[in-house]
Amino acid sequence: MNRPLTLVVSILLGVSALFLLLSLISYSSTQVSGSSPAGANLMGTVGALLAHACIGCWGVAAFYLPLVILGYSLALWREYDLAFLWRRLTGALLLLPALCGLVHLLPEHLCDSWLISWDQCQLRGLGGSLGYLLCGPQDLKLDPPFLGGLLLRWFDTAGSVLALVAVAVLAVLLMDLGLMRWLSHLWYAIRASTMRRHVVVEGEERYLSEPYLAPAAPRAKARATTSVHEITRRIAEEQALPPDASELVEKIRSHRKALEQRASDEAAPAEADAMPSSAALGAVAAPASPSPAPAQPPAAAGSSAAASVAAAHAEAEARNRPVKPRAKRQLSIASDGEYVLPPIDLLEEPALRRTAEHEQEKNQTSRAIEEVFSHFNISVQVVAATRGPVVTQYEISLLDQAMRVSKVEGFEKDLAMKLGTEGIRIVAPLPNKTTIGVEVPNRVKEQVVMRDLVDEFDPSSMALPLILGRDAIGRPIISDLAKMPHLLVAGATGMGKSVCMNSMICSIVMFKGPEHVKFIMIDPKMVELAGYEDIPHLLSPPITDMTKAHAALEWACKLMDGRYDALRQVGVRDIKGWNELGETGISEKLAKKGVKLEDLEHTDPHMSYIVILVDEYADLMMVNKEVEKSIVRLAAKSRACGIHVILTTQRPSADVVTGLIKSNLPARICFRVVDKSNSRVVLDVSGAENLLGKGDMLFLQPGTSLPTRGQGVWLKDSEINAIVEHAKQQGTPVYDEDVINVGAVAMLDGEHGEGSMGGEWLQDRQFHEAVQAMYRYNRSGADFFRRKCNIGYNKATAYVEQLEDLGFLGPQKGTASREILKSWDDWIELLKAQGLQWTEEDDIYHSPVERSA
Repeated sequence: MNRPLTLVVSILLGVSALFLLLSLISYSSTQVSGSSPAGANLMGTVGALLAHACIGCWGVAAFYLPLVILGYSLALWREYDLAFLWRRLTGALLLLPALCGLVHLLPEHLCDSWLISWDQCQLRGLGGSLGYLLCGPQDLKLDPPFLGGLLLRWFDTAGSVLALVAVAVLAVLLMDLGLMRWLSHLWYAIRASTMRRHVVVEGEERYLSEPYLAPAAPRAKARATTSVHEITRRIAEEQALPPDASELVEKIRSHRKALEQRASDEAAPAEADAMPSSAALGAVAAPASPSPAPAQPPAAAGSSAAASVAAAHAEAEARNRPVKPRAKRQLSIASDGEYVLPPIDLLEEPALRRTAEHEQEKNQTSRAIEEVFSHFNISVQVVAATRGPVVTQYEISLLDQAMRVSKVEGFEKDLAMKLGTEGIRIVAPLPNKTTIGVEVPNRVKEQVVMRDLVDEFDPSSMALPLILGRDAIGRPIISDLAKMPHLLVAGATGMGKSVCMNSMICSIVMFKGPEHVKFIMIDPKMVELAGYEDIPHLLSPPITDMTKAHAALEWACKLMDGRYDALRQVGVRDIKGWNELGETGISEKLAKKGVKLEDLEHTDPHMSYIVILVDEYADLMMVNKEVEKSIVRLAAKSRACGIHVILTTQRPSADVVTGLIKSNLPARICFRVVDKSNSRVVLDVSGAENLLGKGDMLFLQPGTSLPTRGQGVWLKDSEINAIVEHAKQQGTPVYDEDVINVGAVAMLDGEHGEGSMGGEWLQDRQFHEAVQAMYRYNRSGADFFRRKCNIGYNKATAYVEQLEDLGFLGPQKGTASREILKSWDDWIELLKAQGLQWTEEDDIYHSPVERSA
């Protein structure tokens, strides 16, 4: 039901309730009995007749009807959750006879005047005809005789009261009025008023509840957090706010500003000694900068509980959003160096959810799913429905035990036609459950924002946190890249790959400083990652020249080998063990072997994590297929030494996402693709072709075979720019020139796999002859080298690719010959720089131009 229609129904119910209430209040038996002069009802003849009928049937309990109608009117007006409406109405109807029976058992002398006014003397009670039928005294002398008192005959008075009270309690439970919640509010209010005591904190008078006076250990540069139970308790005490709450709120805010100024001046030690812990005060953590979040500073936590609630609600009203308990808050604290992490205030708050509309949509869709399967003679029942930001997962149970689960999987298109939507996915069965999952897109979709997810995990427990989004039932999808250990992201153009890449970069930059993690960004599109230039986390500027991309990957392979050699010398298994030892521990272990730290290729006592991002892997493969060997080597070995790879591609075909890539990248994200074959290439199962797009994804976690559906994080450009600008203000990047050196591949003297050119070209005389022939005839290409050097096609192709990696040949442009980018003198200078020596009589190192002359 849309909002305008809901308002209309609410108003009609309210008017009806008022009409009936006024009719009952002004009712008299003279209005309908034909007496002279006749009485007058406030609502006229219609009101008199309606009141006469209601009072004749239910007696005093008739006043219960306008109250119920008015209650549902207010519920519709304020958009309360009206799920299971039929169950609630059943409870409301069941309560009416219970009230009639209980009222009719009241002593007669208490209601003589009422009986005379209502002309119900023959019923001898206030419960009307229904009350007399249940609990009225049997009197056969009346004409006609009234055969009432059904309950009294069998249970007597005490048993009747007990039975009617049990029915009334059952009716109230079915109506789900939230009485337990109101009783808990009353309990907390009474408990707070009786247990509050006077204490003095920092020379100021404050009030604290008894359970929150325990001493706490001091904390520096951090603020305590409040548990969910404490937030719930404070919200429950909202009714007990003092009349001067506004003054207390202003006092709290002034204390907050003073504390933030003190924290900025690094006066944390003195503040930590006077600061109670989170268990003692239940203070809500706040960022270092002023935040609109519902937070309370540590100094203000010593105030009364009522003042705390007032402060939280005052700030919540400023945002037009309800108070929301936060599990954790990431603070803007300094990392090991001088780098300060970005505050979470740079991220935007999530929008307010419309719970009433969501519940109504779930009920309608549940009935539609059961109806579709019934048309095919399949008896199912929707046993649960869990709403996510974009899709809702409905759990259905097969009532026919002989029905095969595989038969249900073919009803995706039938459900899509019946529900009028696309993107339906059937998971048969759900993991570790005896039900089948049906994922149906929501009519009103919600954005998944990073601010809402930041509070739901502890970033200190992850080496490289990646905030990816929420799954189909609303749970956060947050993973540690260090445990993945590599990630493949695929999907068609415009389906959300670039947004996913930006969210992963920003989630790492938000929680880890440049001394902890470094980036190497390869951007064939030239614009996607250009905005991250000059952040201090970079090892090199974003690489847009594909001739340099292979050099960067080869440099990473060389670094990997050097790190593994250092780990072996020290005797640790991974980067975590190396960093935990520190410089002193590393030196002690090396001294036992007679080795110094300076003798190792990796001499830094702290290893930073390195994340290599390739935005369009398919385009990189088109330019140089040799990069696959470097990618495979890194994916296969680099986990323990802290080097991790993230690849994205919009063409997930078998020639791009090869078997070697898939086997070494177990974590994969697939957005919408064009057909089932692409989905199977990435995930080994179909389903990605039915996604909705715009961030709708399937996430295959390491160690699992079934992907999880989710909605990716939507990060706005303004949020990305704010995070990047904050990072740039903290420092400038220190680039490693070897990463972006075009000749880096040539300069490697390390080990290479069998069949790889690597550094073998330096001693390959036939390769040098091919280079001289290229300059002599000003031509290049595999066919040219085959004829001039009398070599095979594979070797000639390897020569061409090696010259391209060295920067001497340009990329392939159709059928035209490759462009020669450097001169003969540059070739000779490169050989001399590598330490190659030759005699003057060696003709292949003489200028081919002079030789031809």
